[in-house]
Amino acid sequence: MSKGIWGVLVLLLLSLNVRAEDVSFELEGLKGKLKKNTQVYLDQLPAIDAEQLPRFRKDIETAVINSLQSLGYYNPTIDITADKDKPELVAVRVSAGEPVRVRTLDLLLQGDSASDPQFEQLINKLTLKEGDVFRHDKYEKIKASLLSLALARGYFDANYQRSQVLVYPQDKAADVTLTFDSGPRYQFGELRVDADRPVDRVLTPLVKVKPGDPYQAIRLAELSRDLSASGYFRQVEVLPVVSEADENYRIPLAVVLRAKADNEVEVGAGFSTDEGPRVSTSWDKPWINSLGHSLKTNLKLSAPKQDISVIYKIPRGNPLNNYYTIQGGYQMLDQDDTVSDRLVASIHRWDKDTDDWTRDVFIRSEYETYTQGQQEDESFLLIPGVSYSRTRVRGGLDPIWGDAQLATLELSEPWWGSDTRFIRLWGRSKWLRTIAEKQRLIARAEQGAVWVEDVQKLPPSLRFFTGGDMTVRGFGYQDISPIDENGDRLGAKYATALSLEYDYKVAEKWRVASFVDTGTATNDYTEDWKLGTGVGVRWLTPVGAVRLDLAFGVSEDQVPMRIHFTLGPEL
Repeated sequence: MSKGIWGVLVLLLLSLNVRAEDVSFELEGLKGKLKKNTQVYLDQLPAIDAEQLPRFRKDIETAVINSLQSLGYYNPTIDITADKDKPELVAVRVSAGEPVRVRTLDLLLQGDSASDPQFEQLINKLTLKEGDVFRHDKYEKIKASLLSLALARGYFDANYQRSQVLVYPQDKAADVTLTFDSGPRYQFGELRVDADRPVDRVLTPLVKVKPGDPYQAIRLAELSRDLSASGYFRQVEVLPVVSEADENYRIPLAVVLRAKADNEVEVGAGFSTDEGPRVSTSWDKPWINSLGHSLKTNLKLSAPKQDISVIYKIPRGNPLNNYYTIQGGYQMLDQDDTVSDRLVASIHRWDKDTDDWTRDVFIRSEYETYTQGQQEDESFLLIPGVSYSRTRVRGGLDPIWGDAQLATLELSEPWWGSDTRFIRLWGRSKWLRTIAEKQRLIARAEQGAVWVEDVQKLPPSLRFFTGGDMTVRGFGYQDISPIDENGDRLGAKYATALSLEYDYKVAEKWRVASFVDTGTATNDYTEDWKLGTGVGVRWLTPVGAVRLDLAFGVSEDQVPMRIHFTLGPEL
């Protein structure tokens, strides 16, 4: 083959590999949603070589027209011009013109939905009304919301008899017609239970639907959630069998339940600056008998504290809201100026109301031998009491709103066998609020008081101390307390702790925080309150926030600095 032919082939190959640059669009004349939507449509076009622009001009115009029509603009003017010096730069100049507005909106409900107040509420809240700019996305949302509500409320035969939009660009008007036939509303039918053990005593109080009740999907979701939260089952399925509805439109409900294992063991580990490293293990027996009795045993071990507890639960009605527990435990504590061995046994009656308040009425006996500073003693107490608690959270593991309250009142009297007479009241409240995007405030208030002739007649577990990770940061755990002449902490009749924290989200799973804490443990409130302040970071994990704080006890002459590390939910 001659050199000339080789040269021609090389030039031909080179020419095949040379291509013009892909064009990029500069969109002009539009603003806001119109510009963003049109840009999205243009970005979806295939790559276009600059020299191919004339062939794709119609496609570009169509993309612009479709983007504007979806937002109600049917009369645009479009000019597409390539730069003379840089043909890969293409200016798309658009004038949207006047929008098309809804001239008539004819929405007709047929079937049982015509008298359903939920459908009336939905129609009153429609985002598309006569006189509004006609938008296809709002129109489709109306259609979808009607069908979604129908399925959620048991209108399983629902359909559109007519759905039509007539657009008149020259009149800048659109006529919308929707005729929605819901058909009959179905009802709950019989309950079909498939379980691997007798569950009647547990299941019956949780089932709040009866045959003949109007169907509501939310009722099934609540039943599924309650069964899962009961702690008895590893598998829960609650399904409507629509295909087997009878002539009265009653739908059987299939409930599939598989019990948890007879024995469950969990092992965990953790760390906090108050206790240092700690390990824990639990042994659960979710099912002891067909009455729904259960048993839970916990063991927690750290350098200063060893604690074992046993809880036997007896449902009385709804196992989530009404039950008894019989509890026992043994605790050894050797921390700072406190050495204590404590044996506890108690009976509790638990009730949860519709406002999420849980009431615990209890009677507890405890025997404690202890050394607090220079005092060595022992104590037996029989303590009746009542506790109220509530936790509300929105936002899951990274809450945006929430609060938690806990208050406990305890009594003791020698005439029923106790060594000491006292009235003890303790309460804590915490609030979390989002004040702006990425910004939260967390406030906490804690107060304790015990009315007793001499605080040293109480065991250390019933005296008040404060300071540490969860009260006044910048100070050690329970460091804030009246002290004796040897500098040993004694505990107090009263304790108060207040906190305010500001959090800012800097990344998906990270926040930075600044805070100020103050508090005291005292017998007469004559001492100056302690004040701690500092900064911290928060890392969101599947088990809660990991919190690391650098805190300073600024109320002291020699300002202490402490690092506080905790893990767990914020409320």
